[in-house]
Amino acid sequence: MATTTSMTRVLARLQHSKQLILQWLFRNQPPGMYGALAFDVSPSLPDTHQTKQSPTSVLGSILDSVLWATVPRNRRSVEKRLTRKHGMTKQFEAAIPKKNITACLECGHWHEKHTICGNCYKKVKAETRELKLSMGDDFHYNTPRAEIQVLYQQETDQRQKYKGKYIIEMDKPRPQWFPKNLMTRGKGDT
Repeated sequence: MATTTSMTRVLARLQHSKQLILQWLFRNQPPGMYGALAFDVSPSLPDTHQTKQSPTSVLGSILDSVLWATVPRNRRSVEKRLTRKHGMTKQFEAAIPKKNITACLECGHWHEKHTICGNCYKKVKAETRELKLSMGDDFHYNTPRAEIQVLYQQETDQRQKYKGKYIIEMDKPRPQWFPKNLMTRGKGDT
């Protein structure tokens, strides 16, 4: 019961504000077509027989969308705008010391705990680029469907061991950090 009375009050306030806006819009018009403004608050379905709409109902439907719009009530001041733009969180974000920095176990360079060491990543990236170049056109146009095995200079005699795998031969010694079995972690060990 309380919701219907509050809804009725809201509709009455909206009708009153709509009427004030229309009176203000047509304040310099001579009395006549727009002089007496009357509105129907009760919702009604559009009549299919009536094809011509009165100008006040058209304006009322336009103003309905304006009255229900959610727009800022006041302009944001320059001080508030600059505070948001150059706030303390953005200004001193780099000045806060990081507490999650550790030394890399492979090369000794510093990096964040949850990231890979930048120096090691550069080495891996360079080695990957060389592997792609040694594959040649097979990498771009004919991607290998079998498991890939990388053989370096000292390991060329093990070709029979990796029968059925796609073999990439490199003309340089295996880097110390590059394991033979990529699924295990180690320094070139099995």
